[in-house]
Amino acid sequence: MRFKYLACAISVLYGGFDSNYAYALDLYMDSKTKQIYAEPGPGRVRLGSFRQVDKSEATASDTSKSFQELEQQLDKKKKELEALEARLDKKKDSIAAIERKIDTPTQSTHANSEKKWYNRLNIRGYTQLRYTQPLSGDREDLASPGDRSIQNNQNLLIRRARVVLSGDISDHLSLYLQPDFASNLAVTGATGGHFVQLRDAYADIFFDKEKTFRARVGQSKVPYGFEILQSSQNRLALDRADALNSAVRDERDIGIFLYWEPAHIRNRFKYLVSSGLKGSGDYGVIGFGVYNGQGANRFEVNDQFHLIGRFSYPFQFPNGQFFEVGASAYSGRFVPRTGNMTVNGTTVSGTEVAKSFDPSEGGIRRGYQDERVAIHAVLYPQPFGLQAEWNWGRSPELNVSRQRLETASLSGGYVQAMYKLDHFYGSWIPYAKWQHYDGAEKFSTNAPHVDLDEVEIGVEWQPIPELEFVLAYSNMNRTNVSNLEQVNADLLRMQLQWNY
Repeated sequence: MRFKYLACAISVLYGGFDSNYAYALDLYMDSKTKQIYAEPGPGRVRLGSFRQVDKSEATASDTSKSFQELEQQLDKKKKELEALEARLDKKKDSIAAIERKIDTPTQSTHANSEKKWYNRLNIRGYTQLRYTQPLSGDREDLASPGDRSIQNNQNLLIRRARVVLSGDISDHLSLYLQPDFASNLAVTGATGGHFVQLRDAYADIFFDKEKTFRARVGQSKVPYGFEILQSSQNRLALDRADALNSAVRDERDIGIFLYWEPAHIRNRFKYLVSSGLKGSGDYGVIGFGVYNGQGANRFEVNDQFHLIGRFSYPFQFPNGQFFEVGASAYSGRFVPRTGNMTVNGTTVSGTEVAKSFDPSEGGIRRGYQDERVAIHAVLYPQPFGLQAEWNWGRSPELNVSRQRLETASLSGGYVQAMYKLDHFYGSWIPYAKWQHYDGAEKFSTNAPHVDLDEVEIGVEWQPIPELEFVLAYSNMNRTNVSNLEQVNADLLRMQLQWNY
């Protein structure tokens, strides 16, 4: 309580005097009553001399002290920043030295990179095990040039056994090599298959580091249509449509093709395959070139190139939907393979048919006109999709009554609908495909005429990326190219594919 009274007394005294006259004041406190007095007296104890403080002086003093402390702190921070800048300069010098070493490798580094170019190669592949079972109809004469398992008395078949070796050797060269260990050859007296046969052997030569322009040299797929270029590893339906596949048997030939595409479209083509949307692969926005024309693994026989050109562009809409459209065309002269065959009990002589190529018999030595034009459109399954192709043209065809080859017109194509379902025990794609063809099978013996209408309904299930299973039903109304019998049959087919 004494300090309370003391504060009150000081407040009263100082409040009653002008600051100019309150230089100093002696205060006394009564030892009994604890009251404060300005004069000495009995029982009073002197407390001391008191002077009113000038607030402006105190503020100035505190402010001066604050500025001094701030300047000291700023000087300290400045020294710390200077030390940090010095360390950063040293780091920059070290990074620049490392970059110079990378940009100018030593001779030994060059030697090591040249020795280890093979480390840039990758190996992958896939195998297909197929089961085909006719359910009803004409089993005896059932046959298809695109699938040897489609015939009577068949069971399990290794449809594909592919191994791919590929990689970028440098910024300007890429290699691709693919053999098939399950090829079936027409060997007299042979009852087995699974021969090793070359499928692809080509090099991509890039003219710029952005890989916008490239030349593909060797045996590779001929850039025609969409489904021909689509790998059987990615294709949804079990077989390619005859109307397109009859243009380029085995989809390949030896040739030189030039491709152009910008980088963002190349990435788009790559995504359409890697995402499971069933893209055709990277064959450029624009492609053109020359090739032998007799088909893969077949020798050239007429010294005549086939010329081909193709355009295809994958659009991407703002909602992420992909839509691809394109057109392609080729022209050349083709020499069919001839041989004996029986048609409706009548023998067609391969010797007579071969006279079609003898100028002395009125034939054409260098083969028959072989030309086509095709269009394609693909709405990728996100989740619903549509895929369609059609082609028209002319090619050599057997005239049975005259036992001669003649140039005849052709047309045909297909339409396929599909729906992609994900995240339900894997990925599911049910589909339905209708195909039609009215024209010659130029790669079959004597290039016979084919009438084809076929419906295929199936579903592909991919429980994990390494495994795919396809179950399909087909109703086939097609011409058997061996005897020209028209066959109508129902088939159940299954295929298991493992990727590695």
